Amino acid sequence: MNHKLLLLLLLLTACTGRQEHMRERLQYVSACNRADTVFTQRWLPTVDSLVSYFAHHGSANDRMMAHYVAGRVHHDMGEAPQALDCYQRAAEQADTTRADCDLHTLTAVYGQMADLYHAQYLPQDELEALQKAEWYSMKNNDILVATIAFGLRSRPYYLQNDTDKVLSVESQLRKRYLEFGDTARAAIAIRATISILLDRRQYDEAYKLMQIYENESELFDSTGQICQGKELYYYDKGRYLLALGQLDSALYYFNETLQAGFHEAAYKGVLAVYKQKHIADSIAKYAQLFADANDASYLHVNQEKVHQISAMYNYSRQQSLAREKETETARWKTRTILFLLFFFLTMLLSFYVFSRFKIRKLEEIHCLVRTKETLEQLLSKEEMLTKEKQEEILRLNSMNSRMHRTMNEESQRLQLQINALREQLLKKDEAISDPVSNGIIADFKKKFQSYTTHYKLPEEKNWKELEKAFSVLHPSYYDLITSHRSMTKDQIRLCLLIGMGFAEHEMATTLEVDGKKIDRKKRQINKKLFRDDSSSTLKDNLKPYIHTSLS
Repeated sequence: MNHKLLLLLLLLTACTGRQEHMRERLQYVSACNRADTVFTQRWLPTVDSLVSYFAHHGSANDRMMAHYVAGRVHHDMGEAPQALDCYQRAAEQADTTRADCDLHTLTAVYGQMADLYHAQYLPQDELEALQKAEWYSMKNNDILVATIAFGLRSRPYYLQNDTDKVLSVESQLRKRYLEFGDTARAAIAIRATISILLDRRQYDEAYKLMQIYENESELFDSTGQICQGKELYYYDKGRYLLALGQLDSALYYFNETLQAGFHEAAYKGVLAVYKQKHIADSIAKYAQLFADANDASYLHVNQEKVHQISAMYNYSRQQSLAREKETETARWKTRTILFLLFFFLTMLLSFYVFSRFKIRKLEEIHCLVRTKETLEQLLSKEEMLTKEKQEEILRLNSMNSRMHRTMNEESQRLQLQINALREQLLKKDEAISDPVSNGIIADFKKKFQSYTTHYKLPEEKNWKELEKAFSVLHPSYYDLITSHRSMTKDQIRLCLLIGMGFAEHEMATTLEVDGKKIDRKKRQINKKLFRDDSSSTLKDNLKPYIHTSLS
């Protein structure tokens, strides 16, 4: 009893330690994300393991954070469809009915979704994501973030060419910032409004807002130069000066726009200046430059859209294939369960029929015994019997003896079969409950499935102990993987790791090979044992031969 209690405590300690380790890894990746780390492909195994682990462990907040950081990795890698899928799964994990729901992370999820929708020219989806981000920020009492999310609505409205709503949003946004006392943000909030007023030729209103923008936005230095990245404002200022007839000043700001790299806007402005000056050569020159810049911009946007649509199609197709695979797996599992159920019922029925047969035979034997006793009593009471009666009695006795022997032989044969079945069941029970073998497998997983700075590879004795434990606990599985004479030592060990639920990268580390070799070995094993030339189906093909889950 004490040994079982100690083993239970050790298992609980190991589970608790692993949970703490995985939560620390999740917190580390989350901290890297907050520090604006640019994630690369090497982060994928880490976030995939976090998503897989917290799918069955931890809280709803842990699952949401795991999917969110996975989305951030795909986002930084430029894989927008995968990133959107991760963000949507993260939002699905959030339990907003609980008081401890991580609303800050949920807001960030919808904010990232809005950015992706904007990049893909999906204004309606972007608007819905921003509305949810604003809602959860307000619920979290984060007024500033809610205000920022509200202000970003101008982006999808601008893409929809709904300038009235853009003006409404920026007007309300400016009022909110002024209520906070943040004049800089309030000034920056009117940037699109200036451009729209110039389009509508409302120059007086545009000038007032331009003065506010230049004096209060804190984007301009002491010489009046705007900060890098915001130079497109010079195009709008040039448009305003052009409308006032100040052609040289307008030309200056259009050239500043050109120097900043905004070629299409700059050439369009310069072309307008030379049209008013009626300089034909310059008009022809900048008309061509503007057309080339416009074509280049259109081609770039069009190529981006084609790339995004292609990526979405490829990802959707992969998702469809994955769903088909899941359906096929579920169908296979259902057939297996039905087969096992049928087998169990058949065995139960056979046992019942055998039991009834045995009882009936025993009753017949008892009946014959009683008949014999009765006849013997009659013989003792009758002093004189005719020879004919004596022969009849002898015949009956002989028949009774033969039947008795036959019944005894049948009973003994059936008893031997029962004893053999009982011994087989006892052997299986002893193998399943073997604490030594279970301990060897559990110890192997604890040592060689975890990642620490002091990680050491298993020695030859560890492998031998593991094979012995498998031969005891899972004889059918062990016989299968060792039955093929061409199976190598590494292939047998790889099967042992699969049976214990090791992930592919964990197998590569334990066997000191790279992931490509693991995939090739799995394909070779599958072909030898099951004549299946695929690596992905090996685990499912092996599963029926092991009677309990080790993963």
